[in-house]
Amino acid sequence: MIEKHKLQGVIAGIRRDEQGTRAKERVFSPRGASHKWDIRNQPPEFWDQYATPHEEGMHIRVHPLLSWREIDIWRYIEREGIPLVDLYFAKDGKRYRSLGDSDITSPVESNASTVAEVIEELETTKTSERAGRAMDHESEDAFERLRVAGYL
Repeated sequence: MIEKHKLQGVIAGIRRDEQGTRAKERVFSPRGASHKWDIRNQPPEFWDQYATPHEEGMHIRVHPLLSWREIDIWRYIEREGIPLVDLYFAKDGKRYRSLGDSDITSPVESNASTVAEVIEELETTKTSERAGRAMDHESEDAFERLRVAGYL
């Protein structure tokens, strides 16, 4: 899609607290022509002076929610009355905290069936948001390798 439409920027909803590799992201994160992420060559973030060279075929991924936490997202959803798919709410003692492909994403144990109950659960849980994601259990660097290769 990025190549097809020759996009120079993409806005994504990732957050640093989701997974260790995402903690290394920048709000403005340049990607090479093949979507590769050079994790060791990230630009400094000087908010009012941001500029980066823009080579042919590269794009910038913008992560405006990077400093938000999962609970911040849920408090915002509650405050704004944002409707959600029911997969985020418990059925038979399980709910999804992270949605992805059905073959690599599983629900986590939970009885939270309303936004308020999800917020209450998040105030005390020690379980990672991505606990139901298979790739996060493969190896310590599995997700980082995917991000470096261009995984959005």
